[in-house]
Amino acid sequence: MKIAIIGTGSLGSTLGKMWAEKDHMIMFGSRDPQKAKKLANSIGSGASGGTYEEAARFGDVIVLAVPWSAAKESVKTAGDLNGKILVDSTTTVAPHLGGTLIERTPSAAEKVAKWAVGANVIKAVHTVGVESLNKLQFGSQQASIFICGDHLGAKSKVKQLGIELGFDVIDAGPLINARLIEPLAMLWIELAYNQGMGTDIAFKLLTRRKTK
Repeated sequence: MKIAIIGTGSLGSTLGKMWAEKDHMIMFGSRDPQKAKKLANSIGSGASGGTYEEAARFGDVIVLAVPWSAAKESVKTAGDLNGKILVDSTTTVAPHLGGTLIERTPSAAEKVAKWAVGANVIKAVHTVGVESLNKLQFGSQQASIFICGDHLGAKSKVKQLGIELGFDVIDAGPLINARLIEPLAMLWIELAYNQGMGTDIAFKLLTRRKTK
């Protein structure tokens, strides 16, 4: 699968590296194309780098992995996203962990969907620390991740990508339910930092029956 990563920070670079190891074709997009190319070269596996627009044009799946403050500009700069699968992995935490930058209604993902006209927006990969992405197994349990979106085919592809990372992927319904799952990122931050639990934590949904 062709996956574009919009952003070259710790989340985007880690996801790109992990999916490249699963034989996906990766292209990083950055405001500084040379930075994206340097990151791609460090990963190898045929990864490439370029501008936001070049990456978006390349990818069948596009992962938005930038700070919330840069999300709107990044989406607009990416150009035509009609028919693309756009994974919103942003969190709206304020600088220095000072609360959230937006109200819960509408959610960040709904705002992204409004900016990315014609894209199939899926909320995912926002409730776990980057430090845990390479170690999602906790004893006999896999960390759960919650995804939501309105396009079933797009959700199915994103779910498979999440499974490849090692997540227990939970379909949380339509995109409007991002209003419910986005605050989990704030809870994770509160527990990890303010309550001193550290970053080696993750959420798990327990069930007595098999989930879909």
